[in-house]
Order: sequence, then C-alpha cells, then structure tokens
Amino acid sequence: MATTPYAPASLPPAAYLRWLRPEEAARHGQREALRRFAARLGVPAPVFYEDHTSPGADATRCPPAFEALVHAVMGGSHRLLLIPGPWVFSGGEARVRLAVRVLTAAGCGRILMLPAPGGPARLRRMREGARPARAPR
Repeated sequence: MATTPYAPASLPPAAYLRWLRPEEAARHGQREALRRFAARLGVPAPVFYEDHTSPGADATRCPPAFEALVHAVMGGSHRLLLIPGPWVFSGGEARVRLAVRVLTAAGCGRILMLPAPGGPARLRRMREGARPARAPR
C-alpha cells in the first residue's frame, strides 16, 4: 500500500517542544503527554524536536531544532505535528502564525495541540445541564 501525503499511515508524527533552561523539569511531563496523545490518536510514537533556550536568547534567530523539523517535513519524514500548545513557537501571535505558515508550506498536513485537561468531559457535563462549580464568596 502506497503512502500519500493525505494518508501517512506509517509516517511517525513529529513533536516539537521548546522551553527555557529553568523549566527543564517540565520537559519529561510534556514528552510523556505527547507520547500518550499519539497513542490515543493511533499513530506511531512521535519523533521529538526540542529546543532549549535561555531567557536572554536572540528571538530573531530560528531555533535549531525547529529548523531541523522544517527540513524533516520538507523531506517527507512527517505530515503530522503534535505540540503541547502554541506557546512552543515562542513570542506573540505573529510568531505563532509565521511558524504555522512555514510548517504548512513545508508540507505539514496537520498540527494538533494537546487537549485541555478535562476538556471533553467538562463540555459533556455542561451539555447535560451540570453547572460548573463556583468558589464560595
């Protein structure tokens, strides 16, 4: 069976992480969450691309792992990208939009974020008429 850009059944997804040096303890939890997310989606384990930045890092330079990710997507290694949230692209909304445009132009078919904790269950309870709990005054 041939794999097409629209049905990459055997291609592993990519996962992108970026964090500041002081936040490195959170790295393991984010990696595990992205692995579990891939398993729930029924796709192979992701290939991780991780950038470590410093608080005073030059925001105009392209992070090396992000650049490697774009090249891997251009080379046909990935069509699906998993991220914990748009904040991994660093900077404001314009930088997020630019990163998405670059990845899409490179051939990334989908970018999926981790679902919010309790998201679908909370929405289901609200649809069923349950009201969210309120803090006492």
